[in-house]
Amino acid sequence: MTPSEVRAALLGEHFELRRLVEEGRAILRSGQKPPRPDLRAAIDRLADSLLEHSRHEEAALREILGTVQGRKHPDAVMDEAHVAEHARLAGVVRAAVEDPASLAVDERVGNVLDALEDHMDHEEEVLLGVDLLGEDNGPNTLRPGP
Repeated sequence: MTPSEVRAALLGEHFELRRLVEEGRAILRSGQKPPRPDLRAAIDRLADSLLEHSRHEEAALREILGTVQGRKHPDAVMDEAHVAEHARLAGVVRAAVEDPASLAVDERVGNVLDALEDHMDHEEEVLLGVDLLGEDNGPNTLRPGP
C-alpha cells in the first residue's frame, strides 16, 4: 500500500472506532441502570476493534514512518500509548459489569471514551497527516455525524 492508501485505511478505521464510541455514549445517555449487557457488548466491540486497529496501524506505520526523513522511529511511543488505551478499555469493561453504581460506571466509561477520542485526534494530527502520508481528500470528513 502507498502511504496515502495507508492513511485512508487508518482514517477509515478511526471512523469506525468513533462510531463505536458514539454507540457507547448513546447507551450512557439512555439512562439504563446496571446490569447493562448492551453497554458491555458495545465496549467489547470497541475494544476488539481497537485491538485490531492497533495491530494494523503499528504494522503499517512502522515501515512507512521509518523511511520518512527527519522522523524518529515511532514504535516505542506508539506501543506504550496503545497498551495504555487497551488497559483502560479492559478496566472499563470490568467496571461496566461489576460496579453496581451506575454513576461510577458512567464516569469511568465516559472518561475512557474521551481519552480514546483524544488519542485518535493526536494520531490524526501527528501520524496520519497529509504532510506525512500523502494526498488529502479535503477536510476531515471521516467523523460520524451526531
